[in-house]
Amino acid sequence: MLKFFRQIRHNLMNAGETTKYFKYAIGEIILVMIGILLALQVNNWNESRKARAKEVNLFNNLIIDFESRFNELEEFNKAREIALASILKLNNIIAGAVEKPDATSLDNLLVPLLNGLKFNEEFEMLGVVFNTGLINDIKSEELKRALIEWPQKVEEMLEEQRMINQLIDSEIVPFLSQYVSIREIYEKFDFRKYNLPKGGPVTMIENYKALLSDPKFENYLARQEMLIRITMIDTDILLASAEEIIELLKEDSQ
Repeated sequence: MLKFFRQIRHNLMNAGETTKYFKYAIGEIILVMIGILLALQVNNWNESRKARAKEVNLFNNLIIDFESRFNELEEFNKAREIALASILKLNNIIAGAVEKPDATSLDNLLVPLLNGLKFNEEFEMLGVVFNTGLINDIKSEELKRALIEWPQKVEEMLEEQRMINQLIDSEIVPFLSQYVSIREIYEKFDFRKYNLPKGGPVTMIENYKALLSDPKFENYLARQEMLIRITMIDTDILLASAEEIIELLKEDSQ
């Protein structure tokens, strides 16, 4: 009987040690799993941090590009306002509402009408966003929408701008060439402070009297005024869009 109880006690002691070892093994496994999870978490955090840094860098570059476009669009609308003022002055001269100025002053009035104001359509950073699929990584739906809509708004403005350039190059310049020296007009061109080289003596005799009495000239002015005003409306829409995008980019880059 005594031997029987000793065997029971021995078995219980072995069972206790087995249980103790089992608990220890489980603890080791749990520690290893926690270590793996922590390592994965740190790795995910590092990847998120790198992705965020990349996104912020992209946003900062886009801010620079959009601020450049914003300034260019503002500059263009100021130039268009000068062109509209010239058209108004020329209309008043044609109608006899004001005294006809001298030839040099008339040349200066024609200069803004020959400025095509060709907007830079190349937008490298935005192209990268679309072509690489980065647009899908932008979390802000509002920013994503504004960026996607931007090219279409640019195209709407450029449509009228191309019509203005077509009108200038194909119709207005050939028409003016019958009456005035195009070279003398371009030599007075001062947009963006360009200092165009002066040519030699002009042999052409300007005939502003005939130009101002030609009904085609008044019609050309009317067509150009209409296109300029439409382009300015589209440009104002672009300016508002650029301003919105810049603010959204700044918010999301913080």
